[in-house]
Amino acid sequence: MDTRAVLVPPDDRVALDVLALLSKKWEPAVLLVLFHRGPLRFSELESALPEISANMLTTSLRSLSDNDLITRQTISESPLQVEYRLTDAGKELQPTFSELSQWGESHLETPTRTAVIADRDDRLTRLYGEWLADDFEVLTVSTGDQLREKLVDTPDVVIVDTRFWEYSLEEFEAYCPSPTRRVLLVGRRPELSLAAWSCDSVLRKPIRKSELLTAVETQIKRMGQPKREREQQRIHSKLSVLEAIYPTSKLTSDNATAQLYERRAALSAGDS
Repeated sequence: MDTRAVLVPPDDRVALDVLALLSKKWEPAVLLVLFHRGPLRFSELESALPEISANMLTTSLRSLSDNDLITRQTISESPLQVEYRLTDAGKELQPTFSELSQWGESHLETPTRTAVIADRDDRLTRLYGEWLADDFEVLTVSTGDQLREKLVDTPDVVIVDTRFWEYSLEEFEAYCPSPTRRVLLVGRRPELSLAAWSCDSVLRKPIRKSELLTAVETQIKRMGQPKREREQQRIHSKLSVLEAIYPTSKLTSDNATAQLYERRAALSAGDS
C-alpha cells in the first residue's frame, strides 16, 4: 500500500508505515524475542521461533535490519559467530507492544484457558478446580480413560497426581500434547521414579492454594518457550524436589536420576 495515496494527514501516514511493518508475520515475533531474551544468534532465534523456516528468518532479519531496528554483530571470527541485537530505535518500540497488549486485554475477547485436573481423591480434585475456576475452564476427571480423552483436546495445563495415572509413562507422553504444560503432584517423599516423568513443575502434597496458582501461572507464562529452555527447567523442577529428600550419593547411583544430571550438564555445555 502506498500511504502517500491515503487521504489522511502526513503524521498518520507515518503511523500506517509503522503498522505495515509490524503487521508482517514474523518481524514482530523476532522483535519480541529480542525484547525478552536479549542478543541472540541465528540458531537461538530459530529455537525461540520453532515454526519459522531458515529462509523466512533470514528475510525477516534483513527487513528489520533495513529498517534500523536490529543490528548484526560479529562476536567471534574463528569460528565465525554473529548475533542479532536491537538498535536504540528497536528498543523504543517495546512500550508500543506493551500498550497493544494492554489494549487487547481490555477490548479483545480472549479464549478462556483450559485446565484438566486429576487426583485420586475426588475431594481434592474439586478443591483444586475451585481454586482455578476464576481464570480457567476447569475439567475434572475421575478415571485414567477420562484423562486420556481430555488430553487429546490439548488443554493449556494439566494438573495430575502421579498415583492417579495407571498406565505407562510412555502412554502419558503419547496422550499429553507437547504444548500442554504439566504440573505434577507427588507425595511428601516421592519415589526416584519421578525422574522419568515428563513434567514442567512438581508440587509436593499437601499443597496450598497459593502454591498451585503460582505454579500454574508460571507455566502459562512460559508457553511457547524454546524447547531447550523448557527441558532445562523440567530437569531443574524434578531434581530440586528429589535433592530435598535424598542424599546426592543415592541420586547419582540411580540410573534415571543420573541421566538427569548428565543431561543437565550437556545442556549447560551447549549440547543439543
